[in-house]
Amino acid sequence: MMHHAQKNLKHALVPTCRVFFEEFLKSDFFVQENGMTVLVTPMCARCDRLFGVGEVKEVETRGNITRIKLTDLTASLTIYTNKTIHVEGVKANTGEKKTYLAFLCNLHLREGAGKRNILLAEEVETVEERVRNGWILTTAWLTMERIELLRSAISSKNQEQENVFSDNFKEAVEHYALDNDKLDAFASTAINAVKSMWKDYHTKTKETIVELVRKAEKSGIGREKLVRALKTKGLKEEWVEEVIDELIMEGQCYETDSGVLKS
Repeated sequence: MMHHAQKNLKHALVPTCRVFFEEFLKSDFFVQENGMTVLVTPMCARCDRLFGVGEVKEVETRGNITRIKLTDLTASLTIYTNKTIHVEGVKANTGEKKTYLAFLCNLHLREGAGKRNILLAEEVETVEERVRNGWILTTAWLTMERIELLRSAISSKNQEQENVFSDNFKEAVEHYALDNDKLDAFASTAINAVKSMWKDYHTKTKETIVELVRKAEKSGIGREKLVRALKTKGLKEEWVEEVIDELIMEGQCYETDSGVLKS
């Protein structure tokens, strides 16, 4: 599903960036490039389009325009689209099933007082949670990669290092007043997003295993059968094995000599 979403949403010929929502919301440095206005983010990603995946928090439709508020665990972002999407029952903190959306948005700068970016979705697609998780991991890796390149370029003032970024590298560094403290802050954002994702993922995996063992009642469920069942849900075997062992240590279930798990 992840590759499917990317294949559909990443065909643009103009700069398409993948950054955390928090970084995007702090971006306000624009340059002219080939007759187009391109946004340069604090971590020096060049962006005319934004590719992202987030959990849907709010949906409001007025006429043929739908406003969607999403979160990627770093911040909330609002996008607009005239595309038909099917996102039902989205209400924050209701305990309802979460909905995730992948999107490709064009950036439009609203001029005048209080300049801000308007995100108009060219393509939107509902996706599974694992697609969102994959987006977070990839975005965190790309963010950390840019941060390390920035550290090197800023500290060494090496022209070759600077050329890794755009011709506007020096202007961007000056505009955002980049220093090690700011780079550390963006690194922490990426790390915390991954930590939050894994914590939530870990909790859900434990709950799923406990529920399956309980449903098996007195007969129990074989460890191998349980692992196979969860692998079909996209969970890695090593991960499932670790969580099962953790549940046994916590006393939430036990394993018989024949490899059967019971509660």
